[in-house]
Amino acid sequence: TAEIMDMAGKSPGMNAGKGTFTVKAPGGWTQRDTVISRIEYTFMMPPMQQGSPFQANVNIVTQQLKQGLTLDKYMESTQQELKTFFSDYKKLTGGERTVSGVKAKWMKCQYSRQESGMLNIEITVLIKNNIAYAITLTTLADELDKYSPAMEEILGSFAAK
Repeated sequence: TAEIMDMAGKSPGMNAGKGTFTVKAPGGWTQRDTVISRIEYTFMMPPMQQGSPFQANVNIVTQQLKQGLTLDKYMESTQQELKTFFSDYKKLTGGERTVSGVKAKWMKCQYSRQESGMLNIEITVLIKNNIAYAITLTTLADELDKYSPAMEEILGSFAAK
């Protein structure tokens, strides 16, 4: 919602990682940089599915971290924000992995939106040089597995400077 986006756009250190990473969209996907409510996004989208109520996408946002904020604490606060904004938010699973040679955390969650129904998200976060990189895949609830290989390709191409 616009209210959520506006609050996030005012967060200290938002967009601090602009120009500090490279990423490549999978073949056939479009990639563009855009600004929504003061937040700078890199969006990647597959071709639109005919008749689908939602456009699957991957977005990347960056934020400068306060001194001492760990990856664990960042993920906890992200989860808390999702719980606050979406009354039916549910964490499905999570874990650790490596992205671009850096330890990262990931979680899969679910929530609903009036316009599109139930959505699944997979958020992967890594921190390099005190900048958090949040890479998020959002799909219709039954399409997360369908787009997981594309997310892996995106994460495999991601490099933070």
